[in-house]
Amino acid sequence: MLHKKQLFALAASLSFVCAIVFSSSGSAVYATVTEAPSPHTPVSNKGATIQPVPYGKDTVKQRFGAYTKGHKGTQERRDLTASPSETKPDGGAGTESIIGADNRTRVTNTAVYPYSAIVHIVSDIGGCTGWMIGPDTVATAGHCLYDPNEDKWASFATVYPGRDGDHLPYGSADGVEFFSVIGWVHDGNTNYDYGAIKLDKRIGDSTGWFGYRYQSGSMNGTAENISGYPGDKPYGTQWQHADRIRETHKHKLLYANDTYGGQSGSPVYQNSYAYCGVCSIAIHTNGVYGGSSYNRGTRITKEVFENLNTWKAQ
Repeated sequence: MLHKKQLFALAASLSFVCAIVFSSSGSAVYATVTEAPSPHTPVSNKGATIQPVPYGKDTVKQRFGAYTKGHKGTQERRDLTASPSETKPDGGAGTESIIGADNRTRVTNTAVYPYSAIVHIVSDIGGCTGWMIGPDTVATAGHCLYDPNEDKWASFATVYPGRDGDHLPYGSADGVEFFSVIGWVHDGNTNYDYGAIKLDKRIGDSTGWFGYRYQSGSMNGTAENISGYPGDKPYGTQWQHADRIRETHKHKLLYANDTYGGQSGSPVYQNSYAYCGVCSIAIHTNGVYGGSSYNRGTRITKEVFENLNTWKAQ
């Protein structure tokens, strides 16, 4: 018979697959325990099983993190004009803020990288922004794809890379599958407000895509830029504002970039980072709240990084 300490050690080695309860007589009674899933567990609007691919062939591991490099693309354009049916009101669940004077500037040449890899998202739950992370995958905020208040996924999403008003330099692509995580879809927790769209075509081969990275420790002082499609500016125009990371938290990065509704899902990115190139460090999600004077985004942590890799590989 195993000693009580040996039984506890055995249970620990099994990662809590079973629990051991001792009766008053000292005999062991075994009970199955189901471990709570991580809030970063990926989910799909199709209910499909998602095969994890945490580190792809383009992942480079570093001492304090990892990155995957961006790609400029061929920049081969289509130069289409939007039709009236392609325009929908901007909105969404996120609240973004102008901090003091509005310092955003309009991007005048959206067809050049990296602006070409920033997309205007139109769906039935509101207008948002996203950014290409591969040939057919867009990263964005979770609330751009799933509305926890209505308990529903978007029924459609069309993305317009590098859009400039009615001018569509790369045309459009439609979403065929939406991804997020249970921390957002089940709990509506803004710490897990991120997701991705799988597209019906490899539009990123032309537009290019962003790199992204994570690192442990503080990111305070890191220079960054946010560019996206705000609902308070002429429809479908891209606007940007540069700042730096003001506060680093476990799940969020805070900054003083001016943003507005419709910019949810925008990349919070470095224009040049070592070998990563144009490299995102967060996904913009929220404005000023909770006593803070800064806007904020979902930080790309190890778990977020691995999910972006996984969704890109589906």
